[in-house]
Amino acid sequence: MLALKVSSPRILMFDCLKFGSRFLKLGIAMVVMLCIGFGLSYGWQKLFVENDEFLVQEVSLKTMYGEDTSFLDHERLVEQTGLDPAATIFSVDTEQLREALLDLPEITDAQVRRRLPGLLKVEVSEREPVAWVACRSLGIRERDRDLGFLVDADGFVFPCASEALWSYAEKLPVIMVKTAERGEIVEGETIQNKGLRQALQLVNRAAERLQGSESLAWVVVKDEIMLEAKTLSGVTATLSYYEQDRQLDNLSRLISHAQEQGKSLTQVNLIPRRFVPVHYR
Repeated sequence: MLALKVSSPRILMFDCLKFGSRFLKLGIAMVVMLCIGFGLSYGWQKLFVENDEFLVQEVSLKTMYGEDTSFLDHERLVEQTGLDPAATIFSVDTEQLREALLDLPEITDAQVRRRLPGLLKVEVSEREPVAWVACRSLGIRERDRDLGFLVDADGFVFPCASEALWSYAEKLPVIMVKTAERGEIVEGETIQNKGLRQALQLVNRAAERLQGSESLAWVVVKDEIMLEAKTLSGVTATLSYYEQDRQLDNLSRLISHAQEQGKSLTQVNLIPRRFVPVHYR
């Protein structure tokens, strides 16, 4: 076999012309695509983003279940997310708005959608506080908007960051521990202190069993196995970490029995199964 590769100035010139032709075609195609992209972008800007027909006429703020929100109102929504009420719905970055909502301590989930011609639909899931958390050694104070923290039923710690939260949480019970490690109570994380977790569990269970003046006002972690709680009516109760349902049921029965007898409880130790020590006022 004989392989020949011939080269000459004329052949080289034709090769350059072929390469230049291909490059020119590619360049023309790129310019056309850039022009099309610019035209589409300009058209989108003029037809939708800057079109007064699509101005934000209404911001619908609801929960994921279609109910009115408890803690997030329109004023806080605009203030905290930077939403421009005078913009068009197409100029609003829905994903950016969603991320801004998720940065709020009272929001656990959010969805933002557009509805023509001018509706911005915002749906959120709210974090409901069940108690204040306090620790003297860490400077976390009970029922304090600046130095206190709220906690939800799962133990997630967050600040009282709005007026609506404060109005709701002002009279919530307090769970308190005198000393704790700094990493055990951290904003934006769940409580790691064992005693406080048991106190929170007691508050959650008491909310289902105790009503009115029998509801808990505060719970203090006494040691590694014991809690001390006080009701709104002033009854001080000693409980253990364990068998909380039994102890709370006994407390409710003892309070009712005392009322039937025309008496008022002042102190009770609920840990014993029988012969419960009781003091009357």
